[in-house]
Amino acid sequence: MHIVLISPRNPRSFWTLDGSLPVLGKPCVLPNLALPTIAALTPQPHTVELVDENVEAVDFRVDADLIGITGFIVHKERMFELIAGFKAEGKRVAVGGSYATLCPEDFEGKVDVLFAGEAEETWPRFLEDFSRGDLKPIYRAPQLPDIASRPIPRFDLLRTKRYRTMLMQFARGCPFECEFCDIIVMYGRKPRTKSVTSAMAEVDALYRLGASSVFLVDDNFIGNRARAKDFLRALAEWQQERGYPITFQTEASINLARDDELLGLMRAAHFRSVFIGIESPRKVSLKETRKVQNAREDMVVAVHKIQSFGIEVQAGMIVGFDADDPSIFEEHFRFLEEARIPISMTGLLNALPKTPLYERLEREGRLLGTTTGDQFVFTNIMPAGMTRLELYRGYRELLEDLYNHKLFRRRALKLIRHIGGGGARFSLRDVDVFFRYLWYCILGADKSRAALSISLLAAALIYKPSRLGVAVSLAIWHVHLHDFVRTLSPLLSEMQEALARNPASNHILPAQILSQDPDPSAFEEPAV
Repeated sequence: MHIVLISPRNPRSFWTLDGSLPVLGKPCVLPNLALPTIAALTPQPHTVELVDENVEAVDFRVDADLIGITGFIVHKERMFELIAGFKAEGKRVAVGGSYATLCPEDFEGKVDVLFAGEAEETWPRFLEDFSRGDLKPIYRAPQLPDIASRPIPRFDLLRTKRYRTMLMQFARGCPFECEFCDIIVMYGRKPRTKSVTSAMAEVDALYRLGASSVFLVDDNFIGNRARAKDFLRALAEWQQERGYPITFQTEASINLARDDELLGLMRAAHFRSVFIGIESPRKVSLKETRKVQNAREDMVVAVHKIQSFGIEVQAGMIVGFDADDPSIFEEHFRFLEEARIPISMTGLLNALPKTPLYERLEREGRLLGTTTGDQFVFTNIMPAGMTRLELYRGYRELLEDLYNHKLFRRRALKLIRHIGGGGARFSLRDVDVFFRYLWYCILGADKSRAALSISLLAAALIYKPSRLGVAVSLAIWHVHLHDFVRTLSPLLSEMQEALARNPASNHILPAQILSQDPDPSAFEEPAV
């Protein structure tokens, strides 16, 4: 059997870095890890072809016995377009991934085979059934699989040169129970990890393919701290022996700040940044959403602690909790400024299917339809502490303030001056990006961008030359984030106008707004 596995194109998002891709010199930042993972579970004589629509075109007439499509809720529309296109060509189509796992009912009658849950056990069973000519319409994972020893993903089947950063995974699951999160619904609360031997084999494989940047996509890298430390010790030794060829990034919870040994090991293993779901500076909002690990911390102190080890903190922030009122937006801005966090994925609270939040709000009659998967434009929740109009207005103004050139620069300068030594450094491998940065961010940029980029560069050279890479990275991130907000702002303004015209409506949805091509010129930076 010849199998073609497809990852649909990504909608514009915080993570896609669309505006910065010319500076990075790549058509896409990250691949989809599910594709090479499934390929590794596929034995001969089957053959597998990987197609990522973000870096190559999809051929609906491809010669294949099976088309496999994966995606998140945010890929919903494109997934259905792909399914329809391949079915029109008479292809057998299977779907899997997080959207199919959370909402299998959405695919009834549309596909030949559906995979719900993790595929380590169901995919081999499907291949056996296919060989016997006895396919089932749905394959559900009977349990959460042990991932300690799994085949190395077939990274070699990806067009690796077209990505800025490669992906790998050490652990699945998270020990916490945040009300809005679908991770524990899909992957459970008991973190499962790969063995150190398996994880290091993946690092070796990525190194041989030329990867210089790797994102560990663990739901919470420190969910099992003891196993994480074992992996970091091996990784730190590997890095030292080879001259630190790879920089790492990952996701973790804020309690990382409590463990100096863990932070020291991350620094020794060459971790550049960590994404932390901080969510809100307001304790009552954190307690409401069961984010207990954050409610116990002085989060500014915790963030500063992580930064002191030379590791940048990128934040996940949410507005629209029940305890949020119109003053929450200024509270968010003050927190990010005090914590020295330039890069914040700030979005609107959404209720994802099957989560405890969704079930609670459904009982309360406060759901405004299904989520679009895009937390940056629309929330499917009727807020409790403010009107929808106040929510959209305050959110838009917060985003515009966060990525205003001068205000972003102020946070970035604070980080550059105070971030600790060690950690990932600027290297010769980044020279090509540095020259493009000089053109796109300084020589060929407008005055505001050039001023921001020069000031960050100068601060690094004056205060901390070892943090030159941080300065360059922040300037490149801002190219995308500022452009992203310029795209979002008109959409949010139209939502405001619709709500202002009909404030009593509980069912104003963004479908017609999202289908329009926004005019970025409508975005004006607020005065400072």
